[in-house]
Amino acid sequence: GLRQTILQTPWETDGQQVAPTIDTHTWYMQRESAALTGQVYEPELTFVPNGPFYHRPGYWPKQKNNFAPRVAIAYSPNPRTTIRAGFGVFFDHYGEELVNTYSQFGSIGLSTIVMNPANVYGYEDSPRFVDRRTLPPIPLPPPPSSITFPYTVPQGSFQIQWGLDSRLKTPYSESIDFSIQRQLPFAFTLEANYVGRLGRHLLQSLDLAEPIDFVDTKSGVDYFTAGAQLSRQVDANGGQFSPKPTPGTAVNVQTIPYFENVFPFMAGYDYPGESATQAIYNHEWAPNRPMAGETAALADLDLYCKYGCPLGTRFWQSQFSSIYALSTIGMSYYNAAQLVLRHPTASGLSLDFSYTFSKSIDMGSDVERGTLFNTAFYGGGGTFSNIINTWKPYLNRGASDFDTRHLITADWVYQLPFGKGRKFLSSANAVTEALIGNWQWSGISRWTSGLPFSLSSPSFATNFVFSSFAVVTGKVQTRKHLVNGAPQVFADPTSINAGTATGSPVRFAYPGEAGERNNFRGDGVFGIDSGLAKTWNMKEYGAVRFSWEVFNITNSVRFNTNATTLGQLLSSGNLGVYSAMQNIPRRMQFGLRYDF
Repeated sequence: GLRQTILQTPWETDGQQVAPTIDTHTWYMQRESAALTGQVYEPELTFVPNGPFYHRPGYWPKQKNNFAPRVAIAYSPNPRTTIRAGFGVFFDHYGEELVNTYSQFGSIGLSTIVMNPANVYGYEDSPRFVDRRTLPPIPLPPPPSSITFPYTVPQGSFQIQWGLDSRLKTPYSESIDFSIQRQLPFAFTLEANYVGRLGRHLLQSLDLAEPIDFVDTKSGVDYFTAGAQLSRQVDANGGQFSPKPTPGTAVNVQTIPYFENVFPFMAGYDYPGESATQAIYNHEWAPNRPMAGETAALADLDLYCKYGCPLGTRFWQSQFSSIYALSTIGMSYYNAAQLVLRHPTASGLSLDFSYTFSKSIDMGSDVERGTLFNTAFYGGGGTFSNIINTWKPYLNRGASDFDTRHLITADWVYQLPFGKGRKFLSSANAVTEALIGNWQWSGISRWTSGLPFSLSSPSFATNFVFSSFAVVTGKVQTRKHLVNGAPQVFADPTSINAGTATGSPVRFAYPGEAGERNNFRGDGVFGIDSGLAKTWNMKEYGAVRFSWEVFNITNSVRFNTNATTLGQLLSSGNLGVYSAMQNIPRRMQFGLRYDF
């Protein structure tokens, strides 16, 4: 078969809808293209009303070419064997949540949030707490009295905003399955299946205003390469630097031509003969690497003009420090082999047992409503799936947040073979039947291998708003045990934190890197629930049913690997510490029910 879906773009019926005057997709792509040739392309973004209310285009084009073919076949070579195969394309119905979120957070000019620019205050000069009823003395810029369109965000605002890519496409999946089913003796059936699901055009957040990978035309080297070279020197020196360097006392730093050519005004900043690389290392790169990160150093050098900007701004779009926009660039890959043993209800027994060996890979596991403003970074419990390097989104690829390599499930319902009409004591009298007849035992169990988690970094190496994941450079042993009474996933978290200064066994990411996503495994899922029930039939008066149900029979403990319940931040005091369980302690419940 073939199915076509026409998906119209949601729009605001009263005209409360704005968008940039230029194609933001082309805009951010041209920023990269210009940077790769050593040029700067940073036109201002101006916003105007748009949508059908104004007879203008919508947020993204209407999707007309969503053609979804489907094909399936079943073949039985003999009465006991069946072979099935199928393929289909399935398009998502999406968009409403995107528009709701954009209306709330991204409609620049229709709503006003008064806030200070990012990265202005430090711990030395931040406004202090006064009391519960007094706001700290925060000098805020005055809000605009009115906004007229076209509206242009002022230069130097350096705002953090959210938006939508202007060329969204409908997300879809390609589903593939192949199975062989065989009937076995004693009413059992066995299935061997392959199941695949490939996601395409999935929604991912990427930063349209991220600092560009500017190329130095003299050396032919790009910023990410040169920045990584300087960061390696910071690690090689154990993070040491000279706050007030003098000749012969400064930490030895190898000169990097990129920094000499792009920031020549830094040469001789402290003393005659000092290289630009040396000055940048001591005043920006080494001090910022363990916390604010290389993007903070780059902002000081190229945007805030801390040392003057005689050559202008080349890395930033000064209206915005970040515009995280949802774009349909995501891809996912799920492949699984399944074995399923079934026993349909016969002789009082119904049974299913299955084993799945699978792998799920994606670029992020967020839902449609997941944006910059409701992820874990902002306290909303998200999954850190934002694209870190806009120019290389594939660096985010890793195991899905829900990836379970091994999964075993079993469920059963068994009518115990005692009492009238059963295998044992079929001639029991009324008293015996009341005690041993009509008992039912049921249960369900599930076990999985460990769920994935990442280590995040306090250092913003690549993106100004979201830090990169950590990078493993040596052996890191995981072992669930207690440290000071708290459950801990790492065998030696202290050495992990201490090693970040030198980059071993775990280091902060370098400029351009996204780090390693979901490369560790914590607890998996385990639980056995069971119930015992008996029914007393009272002819025309109805029936009484007693039940005893137990959840988590073994009282097993499995801890939650979510970022909000497992310490995943390098250099923090709770690195690797679990703070919540993913299952409940053993519980029992009893019930007595009368049906009439």
